[in-house]
Amino acid sequence: MRTTSFLHAWVLVLGLASAGCGGPEFPRRDCATVIWAEPGSGGDIRVEGSWDGWAEAKPLEQRDDGWFLLPLNLSPGEYGYRMVQGGKRSLDRLNPLTTWKGEEEVSLAMAESCGAPEIRVDAVDVSGDEVTVSGVFLAAPEGSALDPASLRAEHRGGGEILPWNAQAADGRFTFVARGLGRGKHTFTLRGADESGAEASPKIAVAWIDPTQNAWNEGLLYHLMIDRFRGDGGAPLAPLPPDKSGSRAGGTLDGVRAEIERGTFDELGVTALWISPVYTNPIEIREGRGDGRPYEGYHGYWPLESRGVEPRIGGEDALRTMVDEAHRHGIRVIFDLVPNHVYEHNERYLANRNKGWFNDGLDKCVCGSPGCGWSEKLSTCWFTSYMPDVRFEHPDSMRAEVDDAIFWMKEFDADGVRIDAVPMMPRAATRRITHAFGRLAAGKDALFSIGEVFTGPGAAGIESIRYFLGPHTLSGAFDFPLMWKLREVFGLDRGSLSELEDVLVSTDAAIEGSGAVLGRMLDNHDTSRFVSEVTGDGANDPWYDKPAQPTDPIVYARAKMALAFILTLHGLPVLYYGDELALAGAGDPDSRRVMPDPAAIGPLQSEVRDLVRRLGQLRRCSLALRTGTRRPIVATKDEYAYLRDAGDGDPVLVFFARKTALVSVPTGAVPLGSYVDVLSGETIEITAGGAVPLEAHSFRVLVRAGSPCRNPSP
Repeated sequence: MRTTSFLHAWVLVLGLASAGCGGPEFPRRDCATVIWAEPGSGGDIRVEGSWDGWAEAKPLEQRDDGWFLLPLNLSPGEYGYRMVQGGKRSLDRLNPLTTWKGEEEVSLAMAESCGAPEIRVDAVDVSGDEVTVSGVFLAAPEGSALDPASLRAEHRGGGEILPWNAQAADGRFTFVARGLGRGKHTFTLRGADESGAEASPKIAVAWIDPTQNAWNEGLLYHLMIDRFRGDGGAPLAPLPPDKSGSRAGGTLDGVRAEIERGTFDELGVTALWISPVYTNPIEIREGRGDGRPYEGYHGYWPLESRGVEPRIGGEDALRTMVDEAHRHGIRVIFDLVPNHVYEHNERYLANRNKGWFNDGLDKCVCGSPGCGWSEKLSTCWFTSYMPDVRFEHPDSMRAEVDDAIFWMKEFDADGVRIDAVPMMPRAATRRITHAFGRLAAGKDALFSIGEVFTGPGAAGIESIRYFLGPHTLSGAFDFPLMWKLREVFGLDRGSLSELEDVLVSTDAAIEGSGAVLGRMLDNHDTSRFVSEVTGDGANDPWYDKPAQPTDPIVYARAKMALAFILTLHGLPVLYYGDELALAGAGDPDSRRVMPDPAAIGPLQSEVRDLVRRLGQLRRCSLALRTGTRRPIVATKDEYAYLRDAGDGDPVLVFFARKTALVSVPTGAVPLGSYVDVLSGETIEITAGGAVPLEAHSFRVLVRAGSPCRNPSP
C-alpha cells in the first residue's frame, strides 16, 4: 500500500489574477523552436533539417548582441537538423541532443505541443522545515485564459491536495509549505485553463534534513537485493557451489528492515544504489562463456521493462523501501538497463526486425569469433538471449527514455545508475538525462551515474571523459583509480605517488564537466579487493572460491584502500560486504550472500568499525565533503594530503607502506595539535616535524579541538 503523509501546517501564496472582464492578460507560452549560433561564428550560417525534407538551408539572422538565431514554428514532434557553413555540415555545438538521418548522426530539435498551458518551476528552496516553490503559469499561445482556481500541488503519498490562492497578475507564483518532517517531499503541480486544457504536471522535489546536501558530499552503498537480506532483515543462507548462479532469497523488505534498523546510518551512508528491480525470467539460462546455469537473480535480464520482480517483493515492497529510505534522509537510485532486453520481453516480440533492435543478419554475441568487443561494442548482444536495443530508431529511443521517466515518477526514485554506457550511443544517456531535467525541479532532484567500464591509465580516463559534460551524466565510476588502488595498496606494486598522478590526470580530464566520480574498491562485475591481495581473485568463481583471509596484513591493506576512498573528494562507493572486507573471485562469486553479522570474525569487525568511523567523519567534516585536496607528500611508500574547506577544521590523511616518519614540508599544513580520529592519539605537527606510521598503516588527523574528533552515529 502507498504510505500516506500529511502536512501539519502550510501556507500558500500565488501571484496570479483572473483574465476576465477588463482584467490583465496572462503571459503566454512562446512555442517557437529557436536554433542559435554564438557571436564570432562567422557569416552565412544556415540550418537544414527534416522539417522540410532537408530541402532548403535557412539562414540565421544576427542580433545586435552578436548572437545568431533562427526561430522555427514547427508542428509537435522530433526533427533532425544540421548546421551549414562554408559548404560544411556539422552538429549544432550548442545542442547536446542528437538523432539520426539514415546512418548519420544529426542534431535533434524537439517541438512541443502548445495547445495547453504550461507550469514552469524556477526554484525550489528549503529553509528548516519550510519549502518554497516558485515559478510561472503560462497560457497557451492561442488558448483560453488560465483558471487560477485549478492550480494545486499534490503532496506525494496520498497526502493533502494543497489549494492555491490567486492574488497578482504577472503569472508568477510562490508556493510555501511549512511543518514538513525529515526526508524527501515530492510535489506534483497541476493546473488548467478555462477550457479545461490541462498543463503537463511538473514535479518539485525538496529534502528536509537529508544525509547529504549534494552528491559529491555523499557516500553511496551498492547492494544486490537477492544477495543482501531476507524479509525482516533475516540473514540468508550461503549458496552451495553448484547453486552459485541461483536465487538466494534476498528481498526489498530485507533492505527496508536494514534501513529501519539504522545499519546504513551507522556506516554514514547517504544513498543506496539497488540492483535492477525488473521482472526477470523464471527459466535457468546458460551463462555467457562459461556454460553454467544462471537465474535472473541479479535483475539484468528485463523480461518486463516496467514490471517489478515479484520474487523480491513487487511494487508495494519497492515503494515501502524507498519511502523508508527517504524518512531517514537517504536517497535511492535504481539500476537502469536500457541497452538490452530479455528475448521474451513483449517490446522485442512486437518490434523485432523493425529496426528497434540490432537483430539483423550481423547479430552476434559480444566477444565471440568475428564479434570483438571493440569492433562491435555498440551492436553486439551480451548473450544470445538478450537482444541489443538500436537507439538509432526514434521509437526505440523514446521507449527507453520513457521507461526511465516511468521508474522515477512511479516510485519516487532519486536517480539512476545506467548500465553498459559504452555499449550505447552517447545520444541515449543524453536523452535520458535531458528528460530528467524536464521532469523534476529541485536541487539534485534526479541523479545519473554511468557504468563506463574501462581499463587503467590514460585510455580509461579518456573513455570516461567522453560520456561526461554539463548536459549529460551527473557522474561515472572511476575504474582507472580502482585498478591503481589494487596495485599500490593491495599488491605493494609501483609507487604511492602514482595515486596522485591518477587523481591529477582525472581531475584535469573532467574539469568543467560538473561530474561527480564514484570511487570504489570493487563491484559486482570484478573480483573482491581482498582476494586480489591474496592472489585468489582469478580463482574459479564456482568451485574454487577464495577463502576469507586470516592474515592481518590483508585486512590492513584493505583498510588503507577504504580510508583512501572515504577521505577523497568525489563520491565514495561501498559495494555490500566491503565494510567486512568480504572475499570473492569474479562473477558470480563477487556476489556472495551478505554474511550474518553474528558470524564475522574480529578482523572483519575491525574493518566494519573503521568504515563506521570514517563514514561518520565524512558526515561531520566539511573538509571531507567539500574541501579542496592538496598533496603533502607523494613518494614510493609514503603519501599524504590535506583536505581543507577554509573553516579552520582541516583533515590530514597519511599513508605508509613501510614503517616511517613521514616528514611534513614547511608550510604544507597548519601547525599545532591534531588527533588521530581512529586511535585517539594526539600528534603534534611542528615546523620541520614528522608523523610516525607503522607499515601498512594510515592516520586521519583533525584539529585537537575539532567537533569531528570523535565521530559516532
